[in-house]
Amino acid sequence: MNDTLKSAKKAIPSPDELSQQVEDLRADLMKLAATVRDDVSEGIDKAGRQISQTSRDAQATATNAVINHPMTAVGVAAGAGFLLGMMARKG
Repeated sequence: MNDTLKSAKKAIPSPDELSQQVEDLRADLMKLAATVRDDVSEGIDKAGRQISQTSRDAQATATNAVINHPMTAVGVAAGAGFLLGMMARKG
């Protein structure tokens, strides 16, 4: 019976030990938050660079299509203008 009481007393941490554990957890959480923030920032930067490259590629493709097929480009622009005009009129 005394052994049970002794082991129970050892299992309950003191307030100082609890405070230290809380401080350790707080430090670990701060490190984790910093790591996540850095990873997210890196991912956002990478996505921004990829979007920029994709937009430059799309612009080059559109420019080449207009240069290679000027009459088609004029026809598409006229058709889009006509459709937008009709939608604006009915709206």
